[in-house]
Amino acid sequence: MDNSKKRSPWQIANATVLLLHLAFPVWLVAWMYTPAISSILLPVMMICGLLPGVCSKLVKKFQKGKGLLIASRVLAVFAIAAFYTPLVVLRSAKEVQLLYPLKRFLYTYGVYGDGRSGIYEALLPEQLPDACTGYRFRTQGSLIAQDYHASSYLTFYTDAATLDTYAAYYGSMDCERIQYAPAGETDEEPFPHLSWFCGQMKLDQTLPEHSEQMTLYWFDSYYPKGVLLDYDTGLVAVLT
Repeated sequence: MDNSKKRSPWQIANATVLLLHLAFPVWLVAWMYTPAISSILLPVMMICGLLPGVCSKLVKKFQKGKGLLIASRVLAVFAIAAFYTPLVVLRSAKEVQLLYPLKRFLYTYGVYGDGRSGIYEALLPEQLPDACTGYRFRTQGSLIAQDYHASSYLTFYTDAATLDTYAAYYGSMDCERIQYAPAGETDEEPFPHLSWFCGQMKLDQTLPEHSEQMTLYWFDSYYPKGVLLDYDTGLVAVLT
């Protein structure tokens, strides 16, 4: 048997990865889901994926440089992992508080990029407060579909001091500030926008019935956004 024609484990792995990418175009989903950052990471992954082949030929030709070949393989693996990390993180880690800064970054900049990230970066807290329980952060990237919006849904419970800070911050923004009173104690339309907001956030629909100190900061646009602060329960809910 001609041993020179045997494929190395790396060549087999490389061919397998290539075939998987052709048969299951997950790379296309990742590229669509986080277009801003994946437009950079995709060509980097492709270039790094070709490097081991180039380095392998150079090693065979000059009979040296195995360290460079190993480094190129490690770089290729990291490039592939980096390309898929935004997709994996945005689709998972909903209740992992340590990953909040990363999820926030990948959502604001990975999906929207520098040019469109402003409102999303402004609405989502830069970091979670020290008093934070019941944390959940669900994020959606971009997909080509009718009436689809790359949204984020952040909920957690905190203390009154933090709520005061948030109330001052969101109250200073250009938005509609809606103060909710207990049922039957207001002449306004009962809970405007709240039903839609709670439905999108998957919050308890009975919340208005037992909450007496609740404020919704409503940002009306093509896709409405809002922040709900409830002093009765300590709830902070941010929809973008």
